[in-house]
Amino acid sequence: MTYDISGKTVLVTGASGFIGKRVARELMRRSARVRALVRDPAKAADLAAAGAEMAIGDMTDPASLEEAVRGCQAVLHFAGATNDFKPRSHYERVNVEGTRVLAEASLKEGVERFIDISTVWVYGLRSGPGVCETSPCRESGHSYADTKLEAERIVRHLIAEKGLPAIILQPSEVYGPGDRNWTERPLELIRSGRMILADRGRGLTQPIFIDDLVQGILAAVERGRIGETYMLCGPEAVTFREYFMHFARMAGKKRLPSVPGRLALATAATAEWLALLFRRQPVFTRQEVLATMATTSYDGGKAGRELGFVPTTTLAEGMGRVEEWLRTERPA
Repeated sequence: MTYDISGKTVLVTGASGFIGKRVARELMRRSARVRALVRDPAKAADLAAAGAEMAIGDMTDPASLEEAVRGCQAVLHFAGATNDFKPRSHYERVNVEGTRVLAEASLKEGVERFIDISTVWVYGLRSGPGVCETSPCRESGHSYADTKLEAERIVRHLIAEKGLPAIILQPSEVYGPGDRNWTERPLELIRSGRMILADRGRGLTQPIFIDDLVQGILAAVERGRIGETYMLCGPEAVTFREYFMHFARMAGKKRLPSVPGRLALATAATAEWLALLFRRQPVFTRQEVLATMATTSYDGGKAGRELGFVPTTTLAEGMGRVEEWLRTERPA
């Protein structure tokens, strides 16, 4: 049975972020009333101008979450700590405890849909080819991935024990115009000569273009089954060398240097130590290096069968759109 989002009041957490903002715009286009949970309303001024209601809050502030949910029929939860250079406890407060408070508040409010945006990394970073929703989850030592797994367990418990009407979505790495983590940052590192591949860039990634991901999320909102989990991944798995070489060509570089994985991790550890010493952000972190050493690929067939979602943007097409955006909107 299709869930009609039009006319519903929908809370979007992380609405000032790359994915949350794009989904919020699409929800408004489909006649939903969007309430945007943001820490800094200035970063969501365009959403406010388009008619979204602003809710000022933070995933570490339970009262603000409870207030934000009040009166909503659906919640789309994007907010989270991702690549923050902070201790594990920070990830736990934001990704785990924040999700628990938001989900329990949603239960109390009687929401009709709770969409938890997780990650494919909950299956581990080195789980081999063809991982799907029935594959075993496993910790990887990556703070973001492991705390998102903890958050999933909380959501599943609330589904089973208290009837939370939740759907869990697990995107792969997301890229596209406006993205920081997997688009602008790699390009900046390459342009500045600071990009170094770990283990020759043999790790695997299965990136999904932002336009495809937005359509997959809305398909899950409208056609997803309560209690189910859906992977939303790109159509092709490639090595990180192949992925980053697209940016290298944009930067006019023909090759990227590589070091053994252990040396890459040691170099990142040194960068983190220097960052702490001089109170600045590290050039790159061990968490980022671990991510590029992943060996997992994914089977997104369930989303195709149940949601009718099939990503259509190839990596070459997506990178072409990124290059056009960089040329017209973000020249070097």
